[in-house]
Amino acid sequence: MKESRKKIFALLCAAALLFAACTGDKQKTTDTIRTEAEETAAATVEEEIVIVPDPTSAENGPVDLDDYTGFYTNDGEDLIAIEKTADGYAMSVVLYRIIGMDEGEVFASEAGAVFRSVDPEGNPITVTFYRDGEQYALRADESTWEYLAPGTVVSGFERTEELPSPTGEYGEQTDSEAVAEQPRGHYTFQPKVCPVFMEEVFGKDMCEAWFNLVDAVLKGENTFACKDQYTYDWMMGQFREYLLPILPELIDYAWDREHSVIDGVASFTWLVPPEEAKARIEAFGEQIEGILNEVFSDDDSDFEKCLALYIYFSDHYTYDWDTYEKMSDEPVDYTSCYRFFRTGIGICHEISSAYSYLLLQAGVQATTMSGNRAYDEAGHQWSYVRIDGHEYHIDPTYVLGTGGALRYFMMTDEKREEEDFYKPETFYAVSHYAQDHPHPDYVANDDTFAPLWEHMFESLDRRNRTVICAPEENDYGEWAHVTFDYAGH
Repeated sequence: MKESRKKIFALLCAAALLFAACTGDKQKTTDTIRTEAEETAAATVEEEIVIVPDPTSAENGPVDLDDYTGFYTNDGEDLIAIEKTADGYAMSVVLYRIIGMDEGEVFASEAGAVFRSVDPEGNPITVTFYRDGEQYALRADESTWEYLAPGTVVSGFERTEELPSPTGEYGEQTDSEAVAEQPRGHYTFQPKVCPVFMEEVFGKDMCEAWFNLVDAVLKGENTFACKDQYTYDWMMGQFREYLLPILPELIDYAWDREHSVIDGVASFTWLVPPEEAKARIEAFGEQIEGILNEVFSDDDSDFEKCLALYIYFSDHYTYDWDTYEKMSDEPVDYTSCYRFFRTGIGICHEISSAYSYLLLQAGVQATTMSGNRAYDEAGHQWSYVRIDGHEYHIDPTYVLGTGGALRYFMMTDEKREEEDFYKPETFYAVSHYAQDHPHPDYVANDDTFAPLWEHMFESLDRRNRTVICAPEENDYGEWAHVTFDYAGH
């Protein structure tokens, strides 16, 4: 019987990943950022108290377990299997990313199929799997594990066909795990993007000229409508790298730069043939789409997008210390946002530009912010976002390689200055030349997310609008995960 349970459990664990990947945005019970920490994430289950008869009572007679045998899932996130064996019944429970149980006692009560096992700490745990109208639900009746406390219900289970067998041995990577790595969203690359910050700093004329330029490039032309030479010079110098990072590789200023605009018509120089430029933009767009659809879910809020991408940067990109050290000895002219996307390494202005660009592609108002350190005037650049009418500093450079430290996430001006002594009076958004294009008085003073700053990220529970942070010791000497409720953001 134990062998049978192990087979079911192995099958469920592999299939859980496959189901979760295939259901995409249909998920109902949870959706987690895929990091190494997610295996220890808190339970993301529906908290409700359901009146279920005492499973040890036989007043109404026990159910027929034959009626319960089979496979069940709630859109692929959580899985239940009940199998009739030669010497009784076997039951396996997989709550997605939370807990898996396949050893224990199975018996019938008038409530449903009762399963007794142990929790991750080795303490007794009892769950009841029962009919809930036309569906099924799992209720924790006995448990000392805080993430599956008594009264917790995981609902919405429906019968499904027998789950597919894994192609590899249990414990090794299977096809289902590979499928789980595929994109989850349905985002489309947008060649023409421009944050509201650009218009606030540079004005509407430059933003319109930018859109006209991109249209001309996509059509293979070399002229576009532009108000005047001043608009042209600033737009070409400040917009290209931040708003279409590959573009500086494809076009440059007009040969006669001082007369680039004549009677409202501007020109530029192709660095590669137009057809090659189109192909390279398409390839770049495919790369961006891949990242967007891997990181974001379709219905993510702006806050969730910022956090999901922040953790993605922590896990996938590397700071370029070689270039940083080289810059102290000689000029460096090869850094760019596009280089960061191409190589996966970069320094602060490349990293923050890429982070803001991806958020912009996902519909978040994002730009870059720069400032100088108080004690040595050293410059630094990070990202700046506007969410729900408030503005925040986010420094994706300092999260690289930390495993998800939230110290530099959704910072206020005060917090930005506290971390590394960057002075608010030196902050400037978007433009490299604040003296020519000063920005409005941007103020980041909302400290809603301050509780996150002292913690390490573990998982994001989108359904319950909570961020699960690494456990810390409480006043009673107990270790528990820290949960941050971001409802409304």
